[in-house]
Amino acid sequence: MRVEQPLRLMPSITFRAVGLGLLLIPVNTYFILANYLRYVSTMPTTMSLIYNVVMTLTLLTGFNLFFRRFFPRLALRQGELLTVYVMLSISSAISGHDMMQTLVAVIPHGFWFASAENEWERIFWHLIPRWLTLDQLPVIQPFYDGGSTLYTTAHLFPWWRPILWWTLFLSVLLWLMICLDLLLRKQWIEREKLSYPIVHLPLEMTRPDGRLFRSKMMWIGFGIAGGIDLINGIHAFWPAFPEIPVRKFDLALYFTEKPWSAIGWTPIYILSFSVGLGFLMPLEMSFSLWFFYLFWKGERILGQAMGLQNLPGFPYDGSQGVGAYLALACFGLYGGRRHFIQIWHCLLGQDRFSIGDSPSLLAGTPDNTNYWWPILGLVGGLIFIFLFCWKGGMVFWLTSLYFLIYFLLAIGITRVRAEVGPPTHEMFVANPRQFIIDTLGSRRIPAQSLAMMSLFFSFNRGYRAHPMPHTLEGFKIAEELKIRSMGLAMMAAVVMGILTVFCLYLTIAYQIGANPSLGRGAYDLLRRWLYYSSASETNGPAVFFMLFGFCFTGVIWWARIRLPTWPFHPAGYAVASSIWTFGWLWFSIFISWLIKRIVLQTGGVQLYHRVRPLFYGLLLGQFLVGGGWVLIRLIWHLPVYSFYR
Repeated sequence: MRVEQPLRLMPSITFRAVGLGLLLIPVNTYFILANYLRYVSTMPTTMSLIYNVVMTLTLLTGFNLFFRRFFPRLALRQGELLTVYVMLSISSAISGHDMMQTLVAVIPHGFWFASAENEWERIFWHLIPRWLTLDQLPVIQPFYDGGSTLYTTAHLFPWWRPILWWTLFLSVLLWLMICLDLLLRKQWIEREKLSYPIVHLPLEMTRPDGRLFRSKMMWIGFGIAGGIDLINGIHAFWPAFPEIPVRKFDLALYFTEKPWSAIGWTPIYILSFSVGLGFLMPLEMSFSLWFFYLFWKGERILGQAMGLQNLPGFPYDGSQGVGAYLALACFGLYGGRRHFIQIWHCLLGQDRFSIGDSPSLLAGTPDNTNYWWPILGLVGGLIFIFLFCWKGGMVFWLTSLYFLIYFLLAIGITRVRAEVGPPTHEMFVANPRQFIIDTLGSRRIPAQSLAMMSLFFSFNRGYRAHPMPHTLEGFKIAEELKIRSMGLAMMAAVVMGILTVFCLYLTIAYQIGANPSLGRGAYDLLRRWLYYSSASETNGPAVFFMLFGFCFTGVIWWARIRLPTWPFHPAGYAVASSIWTFGWLWFSIFISWLIKRIVLQTGGVQLYHRVRPLFYGLLLGQFLVGGGWVLIRLIWHLPVYSFYR
């Protein structure tokens, strides 16, 4: 019987690890922001495993091997290295393309780009909270034009109020995610023992014995992936040099007749990092991902054959995606119902006897976790969120519905990352605002509430870099290494990450001019909700497909539990619903699934463990060599090869 280690004997995070993480956050954030603002290419936060963080961890591990040999007292322990990794991952997710890069762009956009043609001034200027935005045009102009500096009183002072309020709001939002993860941690990490494929590489990289870097298989994989990116990188500089065509083939070229032409863009791309991550997934998961991608393509072809393509919004993959992710969250929470009953008993002080007296209900070992702190943290955080929304003019019932859907989707994504570990999980059309507008219509929502909801586009434009999965993976790492107080390191990274993004984004923007593309979405949505009748009523077909996505996911979940040989996982249906984003990756997942299936059938688990370092090498090779080209671009401002988009 497994005996839990008492919490007081578990090592805590160290000040030097947290300090090092805080020092490296500005460096990693600058890499992300400069790469976006200058080039809009090879964006790290569009991937589940953020490549600039892996690059930094590799550099730290190399220095640490040197210190361990010559200056052992200065060497970092594995837990300290991974504390830095967790802090950088969370801060990078915050600074991502779908979160703070959008937020900073939204703050001034509605006032600078108002025109007689779009009528923004007449339609909604009076509805936008000024304490969350910036309406001073002399301050905004150099933000977009560049050739100036942030560090003047006239430029810097007007920004302080939106920076303060958004920093408080996002810090509390991330705090709520950490509290939720503390409640889910024991069920999803210790009891269900989900696989967490994303954290396998950092755990292997930082092992004290350094066995990964002594593995010949790893260096073979590194050579394959790094060699492809090196050759293609040289080709980008010198086109006469041969190229390895890993991103050149599209199946749609061969399907030109109806209804097959509805298949659309269907690339046959081979991306090394995706092959590497796919091999680390359970076989059932990788199979479900590529199968359901083809399933979605089949749905489009069937719709064309039946004449459904004329239905506005068909095939409603975004609506089905909303239903699928909500189902994953609900079924995941339902599966942990015994754990939540146990939490209730712990809060009542009954955990010591209830587990032993009711084994059928609360099976497991005694739970020593203090659940009062996350519960109180949730209550306090939600009170702040409601007061924040009330100050912005959002009615209570809409705030409740919006954040209920937001956190359910966040839990769904976190569950997918913990169980499947896909290379990406975009949900651009699956979000709370779309759910609310489709189900209720904009007419039933007060105009001031619509304005506030449009501003929330700023932190959930998409979910490729959602912070909540990174926080749970941080707790997974803490559980593996028996580290406590990881949540404190996460919150330090959250606050530092938010402030660093504001500082660096504004600094770069006032120098070279901001990219306005991400800010427009919030105000286009608000104009459509207020001005056009098409969004004013319930969208019946979209609601139907949401329910279909929820029920279809439920059927797959039920069959997976009841039928031992059932080959499909419901997360594949949800992840593959984002056809464009996952389209880049599906064939790579198929290759890794096929290789892993052959390996397990021919050599079993023993052969699998022997060849697994090769796929770690594919990840490292692509991230280090491909990321190296991005560094060259940032330093010398040269056009380079982009290994992803």
